[in-house]
Amino acid sequence: MKNIMGFKHKFAYSFFNFEAYREFLIQGLRKSILYVFLVTLLFSTITNVKEINMIATEISLIQNVLVNNAPNFELKNGVLSVNSDETIYYKHEGDFLFDLISTFMGNINTVNSLDSDTLSIQDKRENDPSTFDTDGSIINVDSNQLNYYTFIIDTKGKTDKSILNSYKDAVFIDSSSIYLRKNYRTAGTINFSDFPSINIDNEGSGYYLSIIKTLTPMVLLVVTPINSFIINLILGLLIFGPLAISIGSFMGVKLKYSRACTLSFYAMSLPLLLEALIHVAGIIIPEFFLIFCIITLIYCSLAIREIKNIDKSKLNLMR
Repeated sequence: MKNIMGFKHKFAYSFFNFEAYREFLIQGLRKSILYVFLVTLLFSTITNVKEINMIATEISLIQNVLVNNAPNFELKNGVLSVNSDETIYYKHEGDFLFDLISTFMGNINTVNSLDSDTLSIQDKRENDPSTFDTDGSIINVDSNQLNYYTFIIDTKGKTDKSILNSYKDAVFIDSSSIYLRKNYRTAGTINFSDFPSINIDNEGSGYYLSIIKTLTPMVLLVVTPINSFIINLILGLLIFGPLAISIGSFMGVKLKYSRACTLSFYAMSLPLLLEALIHVAGIIIPEFFLIFCIITLIYCSLAIREIKNIDKSKLNLMR
């Protein structure tokens, strides 16, 4: 297996040719780290293409709503004014806007508790999360949608933040603040008075969204692969490497730490591929990390079994 040197050979053989793992060990830890970096970069790029397209589509939708459907509004001197006498209910499909608000709240660290006043039966019926009011009409929507969020805007004081109690994921905006509810729990508050220098209206919001739409792909294509690589590196060095040593000891093969980590990085190939495919397919598996770990350790075990009878004087597993 001495000819197995290129990335494409390593990638292909890591799935089924456990004899190749002996060559991987000979090439050393540095090349295994480079390998997992390239695999991470490849899969991150694939998943980011879908993510970028979804975000661009969602931002375009928001821009269209602001131009064609939303009433005129202005945020000035820490006060929001909206040219509407009625409470606005906007059903939004897509995670980006909701996550952006949630992340911003986390960054400014202004988490406040909302009142848990019980809504009246009439409020619950009129503001049930299965309905959405845009132009005075009520439209039924599928309450099973995973990326369904409700934005409620009222700057006239006809309702208050307690309306969020009837929603799983929703945002309430009044003249002074933005309140976020996430997974039936209060996530935080943004007070407009904390940003008195910000002046924004329909036209300005569209401009800033265009900037975000331009910058987001660059950020995702750079930050996400680096972040994923660091995570995979930590998994290999701190979790799978030590566990591979334990597996080797149980199977009668003594592995040095660097050798065990080398095996682990190549053993992560299939789980990383599955992770990318699941993400692209839009499938949510809450227990996938456990599956990821199990598959990696199985591959480590199969690789160790393959090298068990190797001439250790040549391979130097403990060097």
